[in-house]
Amino acid sequence: MGLAERRALAEFQNTQLPGLQARIDGAAGFPVALEVCWEQLAPEGEAHLYAESWVAVFFEPLIAALESITRDQLGREALAARLKSVVVQNSKGHYYADGWAGFEAGVLTLDHEPLTNAGDGPARTKALIAVLESRL
Repeated sequence: MGLAERRALAEFQNTQLPGLQARIDGAAGFPVALEVCWEQLAPEGEAHLYAESWVAVFFEPLIAALESITRDQLGREALAARLKSVVVQNSKGHYYADGWAGFEAGVLTLDHEPLTNAGDGPARTKALIAVLESRL
């Protein structure tokens, strides 16, 4: 990771991530442990796209899905009882909503190309809701 990528990453972590973490925690109704595999999300030469794309690809669909799940007491209780952490990564090269989310042993894993199909957030949200509802 070059200097431009490290700067863009530091800027995101310092300015956007705290607000996103607060929104995730608020949507869930409890503090959510978040692990982000930054090296996998930061392709060389694309630093100018990180902030907007990461929010659109990973964080907005996650927040929307959590809000949907926790819309009632039953959902809030199920999520609080089972969700231990969220992992954001790009290890499988997923480009589409199918298969981008997994939930095993309390760990919600979001795995997607970080700069691809950013505008497909509603499809990722829908897929994530389906995964959570089937496992909670």
